[in-house]
Amino acid sequence: MAENNSEIDAINHLLEVEKNASTLINDAAMEAERRLSQARAKYNSDYKTRYDEIAAKLEVEYQNNHQQIADKYQKDIDSYKESLAAKPQNSEAFSSLLDKLIFS
Repeated sequence: MAENNSEIDAINHLLEVEKNASTLINDAAMEAERRLSQARAKYNSDYKTRYDEIAAKLEVEYQNNHQQIADKYQKDIDSYKESLAAKPQNSEAFSSLLDKLIFS
């Protein structure tokens, strides 16, 4: 009977060790998940900060380039209009050409 009792005690002890090991593993898994979540949150925060900085920089660069292009376009258009205004108009020759092309 004493031998039987010691076997039961050994089995109970092993079950207790297994239960403790299971608890330890579950706690470790929860801690790992918590650390991963924290790391993921920090990474996402850092990524968003850097993304916003780069996006703002690119937006400013785009606006500057767009304004430079718009200014150059307007300057070219104004220059073209001035060159057209500076050229003499020969209405008589133009009317003569139209008459010749249309009525001939």
